[in-house]
Amino acid sequence: MTVTGDQSGAPRRQLGSSTGRVEEARRTVTRTKVTPGPGDDPGSEGDPASKRSLLDRLLKPQHGELTPARPPIEGSSALRMAMAVLLSVLCLLTIGGAILVLLLWQQDRASGVLTSQVDRTWELFDILRVIERLVAFAVIPVATAWIALATVNVNRATGKRRSAIAAAVSLPIAAAGVWLVGSQIVEGSDDWVGKAAGFVLQVVFLLIPLLALERVAQVAEARHRPLRVASAVSIVFLAELQFLGALSTIDQSSGPDQWGKLGAYLVILGLTQVLGALSVNEAARAIEEGSEHRFHLRQRFGENLLADAKRS
Repeated sequence: MTVTGDQSGAPRRQLGSSTGRVEEARRTVTRTKVTPGPGDDPGSEGDPASKRSLLDRLLKPQHGELTPARPPIEGSSALRMAMAVLLSVLCLLTIGGAILVLLLWQQDRASGVLTSQVDRTWELFDILRVIERLVAFAVIPVATAWIALATVNVNRATGKRRSAIAAAVSLPIAAAGVWLVGSQIVEGSDDWVGKAAGFVLQVVFLLIPLLALERVAQVAEARHRPLRVASAVSIVFLAELQFLGALSTIDQSSGPDQWGKLGAYLVILGLTQVLGALSVNEAARAIEEGSEHRFHLRQRFGENLLADAKRS
């Protein structure tokens, strides 16, 4: 009987000791401080921002966080339409100059022209040149204002921080660089090597605002094809302007045998300007649509997050 009692008590003592060890191990695990893993941020535990609720993060973003989506500022569409109108006027002026030269050439081939008729034609041509110069000077500030406003709207819609001043200033810098290189290097060179080097330098200046707009379009997730088409057309237009002739560069001392060729050059330049105006307008509209889309997308996503935070 004694043996039986000892044998039955041994399991109880073993069970009690094992239970005690389990409880002691459980308390040890409870008291153990969990250290961050190799890929974790060691300072996240003591960071007050990590303890903020989801509602506080959405309502009060800290430095470095994306700002809430804000609606685009009105006016970019009006600036884009004004820019399109000015570019269309430039196209009409070039086509008008081409018509004048071709009519003069056709009349000279048919029955000849008088000196007074030639002088009258070139006087009208000078008027078109003055109007073209004024319109071209008006396009630059309008386009600069649109670039600045479009960049601000992209920043408001996406929460990113692209410099609107740098993007806007790139256009006047490019225009000044293209004009300076054309007048000092391309026109001053006597061989084709110097002219080709000057043209390449002009293309580099021309690409500065186009690359700036490419970054803006990338942030807005807009369509890139219209802007790339506008870039290609701009390079072609620059080549025609430097090597073929334009309304402002045609030499009035050219003989009657050159009038037909000059008129054809102006027609080609006018068609290039039409393609350029269409592509620039489409590229600008793509950036505006991308900003609107990103704003509405972030706004709906933020409203859903706020609703989930309030429900929780």
